[in-house]
Amino acid sequence: MFFGALGVIPALSWEAPFSQLLKASNSLPVQLGLSFFVVGLGEEFFKLVAVYLAVARSEHFNEPIDGIIYAIATAIGFSVVENTLYISAFGLMVAPLRGTIATLAHIAFSGLAGYFLGKARFSSRPLPQIASGLATAAFTHGLYDFLLITRLVSPLVLILVILGLQYILLMAIQTSVKSWQGR
Repeated sequence: MFFGALGVIPALSWEAPFSQLLKASNSLPVQLGLSFFVVGLGEEFFKLVAVYLAVARSEHFNEPIDGIIYAIATAIGFSVVENTLYISAFGLMVAPLRGTIATLAHIAFSGLAGYFLGKARFSSRPLPQIASGLATAAFTHGLYDFLLITRLVSPLVLILVILGLQYILLMAIQTSVKSWQGR
């Protein structure tokens, strides 16, 4: 969680040059690109780096489910700091939604990346697995942010998207556990 919290620093640095454009642009293609390639890819990359720095060589990372667990812990640390920054900027009125929906979103994005990280740990070719995890997390995060920023759908739809991602994460957890038990 600590490394995830620290991951906010490079993520903010990555996003900073684009922050005014993200707030000011009414162009859907610009918002799409920024959502996917700046916010989604940037935040998920730095969370994945945080997981790697924290546990890549740990003897406790000894089964595929650990990739999911460590990635979720990193996402929680990241989310705590990000939510604190949002609450500081926008007040306590954003706390209930940030604390639930945004945190569950980060858990889903990073948990899915962690699924691939767990597979990579025990693969003879880990880089394609890691790339798949990063791509999955960045895509889901980018889609969530794009829908949130553009308000193309109602907040209820976003909640349903997050619940759907949580379901997919639960299936990934189940698959990860079953694949290891079959060894």
